[in-house]
Amino acid sequence: MSTVLFVCTGNICRSPFAERYSRHLAQQHPGLGDWDFASAGVGAMVGSGMEDQMSRELVALGGDPEGFRARSLTRDVINEADLIVAMETFHRSVVLDDFPALVRRTFTLGQLARIARDYPAEVKGADLLGQIGAFRHRARDEDNIRDPYRRSPEVAHEVAGQIAGLLDELVPRLAD
Repeated sequence: MSTVLFVCTGNICRSPFAERYSRHLAQQHPGLGDWDFASAGVGAMVGSGMEDQMSRELVALGGDPEGFRARSLTRDVINEADLIVAMETFHRSVVLDDFPALVRRTFTLGQLARIARDYPAEVKGADLLGQIGAFRHRARDEDNIRDPYRRSPEVAHEVAGQIAGLLDELVPRLAD
């Protein structure tokens, strides 16, 4: 089993949305049964459920927020991950400051999607991740996903759409 770990700040908005939406997508794509999706926060609101607005956005897209509980980004959580996908360059930097050896498998979501677009659609799964990881890629601020916490429902809708759109591109390509 391979695990994608999504990372954000509080682990109540962006990363749990990405985790649960990816699980939803995996159920619809053959070949993704060997993948698991998890999330954690660099300043997690440990034990909290998913934020209400992002939960509603997830449900509207077919995902399920039930039972989610926020957790902190720890060494054990990181060690379980095969691919680490941060919502902002700051979160990626937090991971790489403590675990510099993970540079070839730690990306922002926008960065990973941008890089994956450079590879033909036939390049998938371990082959895609191996090719992407073979090079160091610079994260860009424009790859960041805006934090919807304590913002309007319109911002939550926009952020959910952005994350879902990127995951719609990426998750099916994880299948071998």
